[in-house]
Amino acid sequence: MATVKAFIRTTTKSDNVNVRFRLSDGRNIQLFHKSEISVNPDVWDSKKETIKAKVLLYHPTDRNNFNNSIADRKNVMLKVYNVQPNKESLTTELFEEEIDKALHPEKYTTPQQLNTLFKYIANFIDEAPNRKDKKTGRSLTYNNIQQYKATEKHLKEFAQSIRKKDFDFNDIDQSFYDEFVSFLQDKSFTQNSVGKHIRVLKLMLNEAQVKGICNIPNLKNILYVFTEEIDTIYLDENELQQLKETDLSKIPHLDRVRDWFLLLAWTGCRFSDLEKVAKTDIKDGFITFRQQKTNNKVVIPLHPVVLEILEKYDYNLPTAITNQRFNEYIKKAAQIAEINAIETTTRTVGGKLITEKFEKWEQISSHTGRRSFCTNMYKRGLNTLMIMSVSGHKTEKAFLKYIKVRQEEHAEMMKKAWDKIYSQT
Repeated sequence: MATVKAFIRTTTKSDNVNVRFRLSDGRNIQLFHKSEISVNPDVWDSKKETIKAKVLLYHPTDRNNFNNSIADRKNVMLKVYNVQPNKESLTTELFEEEIDKALHPEKYTTPQQLNTLFKYIANFIDEAPNRKDKKTGRSLTYNNIQQYKATEKHLKEFAQSIRKKDFDFNDIDQSFYDEFVSFLQDKSFTQNSVGKHIRVLKLMLNEAQVKGICNIPNLKNILYVFTEEIDTIYLDENELQQLKETDLSKIPHLDRVRDWFLLLAWTGCRFSDLEKVAKTDIKDGFITFRQQKTNNKVVIPLHPVVLEILEKYDYNLPTAITNQRFNEYIKKAAQIAEINAIETTTRTVGGKLITEKFEKWEQISSHTGRRSFCTNMYKRGLNTLMIMSVSGHKTEKAFLKYIKVRQEEHAEMMKKAWDKIYSQT
C-alpha cells in the first residue's frame, strides 16, 4: 500500500524552504514531489509533518490552513498514483506532471473543450483556488469561491426551469438576462442578492472573452448589475453600554460573543480581521495589523472598553467561531440585553418594494459592530479621514455607506454645532 511522507531539506540557510513529499510503495517504488508550500525550518515538526504545536507566532487559523495543505497534497498524490495503469514504469518526472494536471487542470484544457456556459463555469471554479486577487495579489478567499458555486447552482436551477441542460454562449443575450433576473426574483431574493449573482456571472464571462473562449456582443450593457442602498442598523453608545452591562456570566458562549462584538464596535474591525489578530499585534496601546480584504495596514488605538475586554482574556482574543454561528449568538445576547427598539426597513424583495418592522436585536450581525464604530465616531465629530484611517476605508464614498445617522440626528448635530458657533460669536 502506497504511503506519502512530507519532509524538508535543512541544508539551505533560507528562512523558508519548500515542503517536499516522497511516495513509497513497497521497496521498488519511490516517487518525489517538490511542492510550492513553504515553511520556516525552525517551526517544522519532522515527526508529525506539521508546524510545531508550541510555536506561538502562528495564529490557529494559519496553522490549520498550513497543516491542511500538507494533508490535501498527500491526498492528491495518492489519488494520482492510484489511477496510474503502469505504476512500475512511473518516473518522478511523469509523476510531477500528473500532479500538476490534477492541481492545475486549466493549463491542460483547450478553449474548444469549454464551449458551453456550464463547462466553462465548472473549469472557472476549478481554477479559483489558484487565482490571485487583482488588488492584493493574494489567493481568493473561501467565501469568494463559495459565491461562484452559489451562482453556478442558481444558473443550473434556472436552466432546469426552462428545460435546458446547458447554454451556448450565443444564448447570453438580453432575453437570457431578463429571464434569469426574473427567476432569481421569483425566489424572493433581495435586489442586492440578485445583483451579486449577476456580478459573478459577468466576472466569469468577461474572463471567457479575454481568453477567446467566447465573443458575446455588448456583454457590458446586457448584464446590468444593480445595487440598492438598504436600511441597516447600528448600536449607539448607550446601547453598546447596555449590552456590555448585561450579565451573561451564566451563558459562557453568549458572554464571549458579546465581548467579541464589543471589540468590533470599538475597533471598527471586520470579523475576518479580528479573528486573526494575535497577542503580538497588541502593544503600546495600539492594535496593528494588515486587513485581509484590502491588505491595508491599520493602527487602532485601544478604547477603554477594548482594554477592559483584552485584560479579561489576558490579551488573547476570544476563541473564533464561524460568522454564521456568531450572528446567531449575538442576536440572542442582544435580545437578553433588551436591545429592542423598533426599526423600519425598506428594500426590494422579489422585485417588489417591501417595508417591514423589526425589533433591533433581530437585525444585529457581526458587521453591525464595524458600522456602529464608524457611525458613533462620526457622531462624536471626529474627522472623517481620521476614522477612515482606523477603519481602513480607502475612499470616502465607501466609508459613507457605513454612516447610519438619521435625518433627525443630522439635524440635532447641526443644531449643536450652531449653538457652539453662535454662542462664541
